[in-house]
Amino acid sequence: MHMPDRSRWPLTIDDAVERVIASMSENEKSQLRNSQEKRLIDFHFGLGWAIRNEFGLYEGNDALLKACARSRFNTFECLMFMNDPDEASGFIIEEVWKRLKRDAQAIG
Repeated sequence: MHMPDRSRWPLTIDDAVERVIASMSENEKSQLRNSQEKRLIDFHFGLGWAIRNEFGLYEGNDALLKACARSRFNTFECLMFMNDPDEASGFIIEEVWKRLKRDAQAIG
């Protein structure tokens, strides 16, 4: 029986974003950074799958799921997305994209 190593899961959005960026090659970072926001869905099955699995979003990482849900603009959205690993990974990808764009602007 596979037991997840909960001690390795990020519990905050910032920690998740930093871990994703640290795991990406320069080519992957460039590809994500240069994508249009409406095309971020293209990363759902590759990067999103890795986030959902590596960060325990299907295995009980409630802290990260709730942190992503709380990022929503209103209570209704927050409640709808509270336990949705797909929404959470999509939100994390968007936050990684924003950080990569901001960091590139700071450098350039």
